Amino acid sequence: MSSNTEDAERIVRGLFEVKQHFVLPDGELEFQVAYDGSTKRNFMELKGKAAALGFRPELTGTAEECVLVLRKADQGTRKLSRLPALLLFFTLAALVFSALLQQEVYQALIPDISPYVSFFAYGATMAVILGAHELGQRLVARTRDAGHASSYLVPGIPILPPFTPSWGFASSQRAPALNRDSLFDTVIAGPLAMLGLTILLFAVGTVTSVQSAVPFSSTTLANTTVTVNPNLIQLGVYSVLSPFVHAVPSGYVAVSPIADGATVGFILVFLCSLPLAFYDGGMLTTVALSSRASRAAAYLGVLALLAIDTPTYWGVALLGLVLVGRPSQPKLMDEVSGLSRSRRWLLVGLIVVAFLCLPIPHNVGTIPLP
Repeated sequence: MSSNTEDAERIVRGLFEVKQHFVLPDGELEFQVAYDGSTKRNFMELKGKAAALGFRPELTGTAEECVLVLRKADQGTRKLSRLPALLLFFTLAALVFSALLQQEVYQALIPDISPYVSFFAYGATMAVILGAHELGQRLVARTRDAGHASSYLVPGIPILPPFTPSWGFASSQRAPALNRDSLFDTVIAGPLAMLGLTILLFAVGTVTSVQSAVPFSSTTLANTTVTVNPNLIQLGVYSVLSPFVHAVPSGYVAVSPIADGATVGFILVFLCSLPLAFYDGGMLTTVALSSRASRAAAYLGVLALLAIDTPTYWGVALLGLVLVGRPSQPKLMDEVSGLSRSRRWLLVGLIVVAFLCLPIPHNVGTIPLP
């Protein structure tokens, strides 16, 4: 037995109650260990010590039949997929097309506005919000050992409802996460980063908005962010900032490419947080619940999309139905330990916030910002 193998066995016996021990081919080790309240924490400690010896630990089975395996660390390189880059290209194309459509809106409402200013203000707002999702997950992944490489941008179709350049993000992993907590923290960082930045940009856009030069009724505009109902968060932000915003006469509208981009950002936060397979919300429910429960949550998400403001979200609902048939299982080093209770409550909070980000459905009423 090599010195590394002996050292690894000694470390395992110092951290766990070992019931049985086997030496596998190629010097890998397998232990049957007792699972207790300290196992989750001890496994986190073992991960760092085993890596120094060239091993990768895996904890599988159940709390009653818990198996710990030390495998040789994989030093090989994996070929990167071109799919994320391809989806990013189509999303950027949809973003440019959306900005061009919005530019026509601003030209109709304020003919004197520079088309370049409106185009880049709206496009940059959307690009920054999308980038915040990826940046948030990457930053957290570095500290949480989540094995989370990136997200796949799902390109939208700007001429179809909900008229967004993207229909959300699909989560991906290149390597197993340490445990459910670390994967949860990384995935939820994306929607939360988007939400925080979107609220900030909406506030900036609201304060810097200008009155349209012509009444909205005199235009032929339809299916634009101007006609989208606000959500409850937007109404709350506006109530706080109303002393700093000029009142708009009846029939006219406040125009702000930044606020309009943030409006789309709120819709993206809602879509990302839905418990659809491969989406952020779907990954979070899979980490928190059983496979059967997470699939049931996905079907409930599809039903919600079909029922809310029909047929605005039917395209996303159809995509969700396709994804439900291809459920993903998170890759975890520690498959036995569950998600902490505080994170379960955080998931509930995210779902509540997601519906607060949803524009008030038009079948409820048209509620423009004051």
